[in-house]
Amino acid sequence: MKKTKSGAGYLVIAILSCLCALTCFSRGSTHTLSKRDILKKILDSQMAKYKVPGAIVGMWFPGNGTWVMGAGQGDINTGAAPVQTDKLRIGSLTKTFTATVVLQLVDEKKLSLDDKLSKYEPQVPGADGITIRQLLNMTSGLFNYTDDAAFWDEFKKSPGAAWAPQRMVDIAIAHPAVFSPGRKYMYCNTNYILLGMIIEKVTARTAGDEITTRIIDRLGLKNTSFPMTPDLPGTYMHGYVPAEGEKNGTGKFEDLSICSPTPFWTAGGIISNLDDLKIWAQALATGKLLSKQMHAEQVKFSAPNTKSYGLGVMNAGIALGHSGEVPGYNSSMYYFPSSKSTSITLINRYPSSVEGAADNINFTLVNTMAPELFKKQTGK
Repeated sequence: MKKTKSGAGYLVIAILSCLCALTCFSRGSTHTLSKRDILKKILDSQMAKYKVPGAIVGMWFPGNGTWVMGAGQGDINTGAAPVQTDKLRIGSLTKTFTATVVLQLVDEKKLSLDDKLSKYEPQVPGADGITIRQLLNMTSGLFNYTDDAAFWDEFKKSPGAAWAPQRMVDIAIAHPAVFSPGRKYMYCNTNYILLGMIIEKVTARTAGDEITTRIIDRLGLKNTSFPMTPDLPGTYMHGYVPAEGEKNGTGKFEDLSICSPTPFWTAGGIISNLDDLKIWAQALATGKLLSKQMHAEQVKFSAPNTKSYGLGVMNAGIALGHSGEVPGYNSSMYYFPSSKSTSITLINRYPSSVEGAADNINFTLVNTMAPELFKKQTGK
């Protein structure tokens, strides 16, 4: 969630770093190892590289293969491996749900992408110059509240404490704007807290109820929820952060699975699992829950300094989706329209030694198992 780099920026780096990596290994090993063996070997090496305790991976490539596996440890204390049905906190994948609800409300003429923030949250300085679209595509210029060190100090002190959305906004607006609205893209969790507050103002219902009714229930996502308490229901993959006093690159961890989702709320509070995310990845990328016009707006990548972020969706060139980071967990979810393929990597460590570890692992696996997708993108 901290995202000191732009989410779209490290996504591009992840893809470029994978274009040539490991292809030779894959080609040279297919006559002795099954594709599943190759996937497991590459996944193990990537987990070791980023010191990740456990991972759940799902890859569905029509005409090529389907691979689903858990690797490593889903619970360090017991040594149990994670399994396909395990739940976890999906972090900023939540933004794809929040953005879709906002766009549904635009479809219903209940708000407009050109509406000013001041119409709904006038307490925000400069709100009369910020539009709904600029909140969605990260060009508002507002300070990112998760870049505030005091926020993390407070969260670490009481990880189970409940936070009201206005509290996160107050942290953000205590800082001056980073740039004038529309000037450039900068990943900012504050934007999506405000969007959640706008959903509640427009509908007179909680943001969680709107996300549940409009997306979770409509798609039958039985293992997805918008919680307001620290519990993780059912079986789950434990989430880990570096132990107190340890640097990110070490392999010593603390379990932070059970913590309040409210400090991340509509920017990063949802719980889900692999099977539900497969359904959601396709629905998101194809605009299943939006009008054709509104889906076209969602995948319009118009920020001045990036073509990698639309209205709550990341553009990997060959794929659409999003990455997610929240203490203990890092997720990478992408759908490849050209082949109707989906690839998801879920790991139980954040922060890691690098930003975007799940994206790096995911696209390395895609390049190994379906290198032709990258060839279509690069022409090589």
